[in-house]
Amino acid sequence: MGGWVDLDINQGDDIMNLNKLFMVNIGVAGLFGLGFVFAPEAMLAPYGMSAETISASVIMSRLLGASNIGYAILFWFIMNAPASETKIEVAKAVSIAFVVSCLVSIAVQMSGEIGPLGWSTVALYAIFAAAYGYFGFVKGAED
Repeated sequence: MGGWVDLDINQGDDIMNLNKLFMVNIGVAGLFGLGFVFAPEAMLAPYGMSAETISASVIMSRLLGASNIGYAILFWFIMNAPASETKIEVAKAVSIAFVVSCLVSIAVQMSGEIGPLGWSTVALYAIFAAAYGYFGFVKGAED
């Protein structure tokens, strides 16, 4: 199988596939980060939030964007680092962070403050949580 979450892979391929996951996350975090830093209103509008809520959310959105840019930079550096236990530990930490983000996103989505597009955020966090969890907890425990 050639997917980035391939269940039949050896040690060398694990790191290569984890690196591919980091690469995908660099793109996602980088794009969202830049969008939220430079155009927070445009990033929030498709989610069906009221103008008042968007206006009140600009500062926090920019801070979220700055954090996403920081994560993209972190993933860039760790992706280019040699294979190590550190990569596995980063995958574990990121997986836990994505689980928390997913739960928060579900709570926000259930509150009705955000339109149906908000479920895409839940899905994105869940996918990243599962993928990093796989590399951090499943494959890391086997080595």
